[in-house]
Amino acid sequence: MIDKPRISIVISVLNEESTVAGVVKTSLECRMVDEVIVVNDGSTDNTSKNLRSFFNNPKYTYIEFELNKGKSYAMVAGVEISTGEVIAFIDSDLQGFEEKHIEQLLKPLLSGEVDMVIGHPTENKFDEKFNPLQMLSGERAVFKKDILPILEKMRTAKYGVEILINLYYKSQGKKIRYEFLWGIYHLIKFRKENLSSSLKNYATEVKQISRTLAANNLLVFMALRIVIKGMRF
Repeated sequence: MIDKPRISIVISVLNEESTVAGVVKTSLECRMVDEVIVVNDGSTDNTSKNLRSFFNNPKYTYIEFELNKGKSYAMVAGVEISTGEVIAFIDSDLQGFEEKHIEQLLKPLLSGEVDMVIGHPTENKFDEKFNPLQMLSGERAVFKKDILPILEKMRTAKYGVEILINLYYKSQGKKIRYEFLWGIYHLIKFRKENLSSSLKNYATEVKQISRTLAANNLLVFMALRIVIKGMRF
């Protein structure tokens, strides 16, 4: 019998005091998961306080940055100290997050069907099946060995990190599956911040994603070639 690979969950968080404790609790209670790594990326609200109750859990590892370093930097920091062969990235601003959603991300990977699973939260304004934004979802599971070659690129990609991972997997001809995570509500910025801050942050995301695409034009070319090659005319 083949032993189950060790599984690590990495959660990066910035000012999500209302949701992060629930996400961490669910992750720690999941029987499939061996460790949960939370990287607090310079939060200034009650996030740190709300995460202290988990310190005695042996599955829990906590890192806190005094200053914000960016989502992708926090993700890489979590990967670097992880002991798992499988990494599941989970966003910290989810509502309705349950153990079944973690299993959805992990099972297709563990069965060898695919190389990466991307989970799409459905309970929001973008729950349509053909939502073009599903590729940007932060809920995803990968084999650690597969992302090690791009860790340094990931570290500086910031909000472009999901696009970078997608491009790399496509360029390598790896199999990707999208799973609809029914029942999860992903808080959009307009629900968490005022209009001005939300628009500013969305503009920053677009800029960082554009920079990631520009800085990785070879990956873009390779990914497009793989897609075109697989088309049937």
